[in-house]
Amino acid sequence: MPEVLLDQIIAGTLFQWLLVFVRIGVAFINLPSIGEFFVPTQVRLALALIISAITVPVVADVLPSQPDNVPALALLILSEALYGAFLGNFARLLMSALEVAGMVIAMQSALGNASIFNPALSAQSSLPGALLGWMGLMMIFVTNLHHMLILSVVESYAVFRPGSAPPWGDFAEFVTLLVASGFRVGVQMAAPFIAVGLMVNLAMGLIARLAPQIQVFFVFMSLQVAVGLFLLSLTLGSMVLFWLRYFEGTVVQMLRPV
Repeated sequence: MPEVLLDQIIAGTLFQWLLVFVRIGVAFINLPSIGEFFVPTQVRLALALIISAITVPVVADVLPSQPDNVPALALLILSEALYGAFLGNFARLLMSALEVAGMVIAMQSALGNASIFNPALSAQSSLPGALLGWMGLMMIFVTNLHHMLILSVVESYAVFRPGSAPPWGDFAEFVTLLVASGFRVGVQMAAPFIAVGLMVNLAMGLIARLAPQIQVFFVFMSLQVAVGLFLLSLTLGSMVLFWLRYFEGTVVQMLRPV
């Protein structure tokens, strides 16, 4: 009898740990900073295992009992994986504002044809977008915002209880709001470049009309790049801090109790 009871306790503990590990592990694959390509897979796996082991006693009260059949177990694991994917990509969408700002800056600075790997999106991007992506990741680590990202995954059990059906409507609405706010913040970050670029293009158009023999595109290309880089050197710190407040405010809102 004691051996049967011990087996049940061990099986229940392993099931709880597996359930928590699915959500946290999938979230860590997609989270910025932790889920980047330069973080070794072994490190991400070890971190997910350790945090899962720590989280199990904290969320044990909201975890469901082990299902009696395989289809129910598979459905439960799938729902936890979906919650983890949403939490990881939620934070990843906050990085999209950097890409929007980088693309606008590149177009206004005549750097749109040059591209490089952007860690914020794990894809090719413009040079200013890649620079902002690297700085955004650096600021997340410097300000310890990656701790808040981890905490948001753990605190998600208070909102998304295991075994409950994912709120697809709320997910779609929230993602739509994140995409819209990311585009708005990106355009706000690049507002000085839009204003200066408009004036430079207006001046180029007037010169082209007044002196058609001048190769305006050839002459002013280097000037446009120089003006863009000079303006970037003046506004880079302010842009990153502006985005950092947006990132922190959105994550804090996710952690706010309902």
